[in-house]
Amino acid sequence: MLFPVYAQAKTAAKKTVALSNSKQVATALMIYMNDYDDALIKSFFGFPQYPACDWGTPGLQFYSWRHAMYPYFKSKELLTDGTNPFAAQNYHVDQYVDPQGTLHSYATNFAVNTAIIGFANGRCAGQWTPEGIDSPSIVDEPASTLIIIPSRARWNDLKPSFLSTIEGKNLGDPGNSWCITVGGAQNCPSDPNGPIHAVGKQVAWVWLDGHAKSKAPLATLDITNPNRDDWGSRYGINPRTNTNWTQADRIEIHDTAWGEYK
Repeated sequence: MLFPVYAQAKTAAKKTVALSNSKQVATALMIYMNDYDDALIKSFFGFPQYPACDWGTPGLQFYSWRHAMYPYFKSKELLTDGTNPFAAQNYHVDQYVDPQGTLHSYATNFAVNTAIIGFANGRCAGQWTPEGIDSPSIVDEPASTLIIIPSRARWNDLKPSFLSTIEGKNLGDPGNSWCITVGGAQNCPSDPNGPIHAVGKQVAWVWLDGHAKSKAPLATLDITNPNRDDWGSRYGINPRTNTNWTQADRIEIHDTAWGEYK
């Protein structure tokens, strides 16, 4: 009879740890923005602009938002969420060689909101990739807008469609493009788990005003409201339609969500 009680206590403890990790990332983000005159980070830095999109030019240094924010963490371990199934060192696939030749490797346990941050400081991956916004002051409701997302994916940025089985499977990738690849093999949490890391059907999100709070994933879509959601989707582009996310898009995501989020 005690087993259900122990299970509930274990889940509650994991939720506390996950929220604590998100709060530390939120604090680092606020310090970063303060030092850069309220400027937001980008998913990547160093990529060329669209339409050239030359990802392979020798000598170009490409690095992610995690590397840009590294000086604001007491330890890079703050980017590692022990409640995440991809927390181990062998899953740290975000790598960057600095100008001094030192290899830096980071966990991908947190990602940024594509609609707000944008991608690669420009449109280098294609015409549909958003440039993002430059300052949180542009957003009407920063306390209700996501900025950093606990993640099980290999990507630096995530979209609302990652809550759904739409992502990957319906884009011509039956292997799920979000999975982390180690040693040539894809590593994916088994169904019904999705790319956004939830603990007990709650996600410890970081919000644009700098606070961290847990919320049910599907509640962030606000499918009853035609004009807004927690993802700031009106600032971003749905790559399947090349248009801003709509209420209908969010309803489709909600209806096709991974079982863990329901």
